[in-house]
Amino acid sequence: MRFAEPEVAKHYILMQIETASRQKQLTMLHEKCVQLMHAAIIASREDRRMILNRAQNILAQFQASLRVEDAVSQGLFYIYDYAYILLEKGGINECRKAIQVMSVIRDTFRELLLNL
Repeated sequence: MRFAEPEVAKHYILMQIETASRQKQLTMLHEKCVQLMHAAIIASREDRRMILNRAQNILAQFQASLRVEDAVSQGLFYIYDYAYILLEKGGINECRKAIQVMSVIRDTFRELLLNL
């Protein structure tokens, strides 16, 4: 049985996600969120909303998964909320602001993952 190239690539990505540690999965999701925001900037107006909705879904999942028990988790909650609101506006400038914010968070998670 021969697999088509896109099918193999999709399977490979799914295996990477499924076998990754929880910390790695969080880092990968932050990366995907930032990638979607970048894609929204260059997308047509019609496609932008669909792409931003996907990024907002990731942000909403981050918020839902947080246990807001201390200042750090509460701060993260508000940062995710701020980025979500920026994306809701849908403008390119707002997307750029959200990218700046989420890139810092993404880079922080990357750094933490490297130091585990």
